[in-house]
Amino acid sequence: MKRIVQIMIFILFISIIYAGVGTTAVDILKIPGGIKSQGVGGAYIAISDGVEGIEINPAGLSFVEKQEIILIHDMYLEGVMNESVFYGYTFEKAGTVGAGFKILTTGSIKETIETDTGEYAGEGDEVSGLNYSGILAYSTKISNFVYNDFTKNLNIGIGLKISGENLKDYSNLSISADLGGIYTFVIEEEDFLSNRGQFLWNKAGVGVVFKNLGTSFNAGITPITIGMGLYTQFLNVGIPRSKVSISADSDYNMDNGINLRYGLEYEQSIEAFTFAIRTGGNFNPAERLASGFTIGGGIGIKIDRAKYLIDYVFLPYNELGSVHKMGLNIKF
Repeated sequence: MKRIVQIMIFILFISIIYAGVGTTAVDILKIPGGIKSQGVGGAYIAISDGVEGIEINPAGLSFVEKQEIILIHDMYLEGVMNESVFYGYTFEKAGTVGAGFKILTTGSIKETIETDTGEYAGEGDEVSGLNYSGILAYSTKISNFVYNDFTKNLNIGIGLKISGENLKDYSNLSISADLGGIYTFVIEEEDFLSNRGQFLWNKAGVGVVFKNLGTSFNAGITPITIGMGLYTQFLNVGIPRSKVSISADSDYNMDNGINLRYGLEYEQSIEAFTFAIRTGGNFNPAERLASGFTIGGGIGIKIDRAKYLIDYVFLPYNELGSVHKMGLNIKF
């Protein structure tokens, strides 16, 4: 039993990093499955620009040009692993549809039996823990239906989720929805100035999202979260064909109130290759609690009409060790 309790505590701790201790259930909903988003400290509500938006902000799904898929592998402590896959397909004027699935497993462990006094009394059955979440999403540009100077930069999206958790004799199931929007302010188009390598303040954006609006059937309530984000982007910062994005988010959840997140990404293109470095962090004003800085990066290559990207992010959890996330992203 002691070993099982340790595993449960660790799964709860992972969720605490993102949403804090509280009364809500279905902890997997508190653990984002993205990788670029975690590289910038989770500050991704306004900057979501592809299939990662399925879970962070579904409005970002409409930035998928044609098709996109991402596979993500998380290595946590104590043998806990999180696997994620997200896919998006754009139907031109009809919008973009997407689907995602993630699963958090503990692996098989032996139950440790203790006496009433806490002494070791042998091993019991072999048990395993399983948390999962599946999502279907749709996103569109409002200009596909009503075109004017305002709607041409406005995207909206919705995601519907079924999530569950199982560990020994405990199980729970929930149904929830995410709603989001992103508005992009195009300050100066990427024209010949960008190609000539001159500094350019390209664009900025604002995003809003309502997450996990739903119900849990067996225990607690879903971790409802309301968030808002801002970002801005600069081109040719010191070096031609470079891109710098700065983002900041604030969200409120029912567990620990307001959380602030911030991130920075530097991206450099050289011929068919792309290199990126990311960092970020988050802070809870009420608890005066700041997480360690995240750091990550990626490399991509364009072959014919497809682009392949490999991303990595390192998340330090102080005395509890560190987490490594790796992902493969294909745009085609």
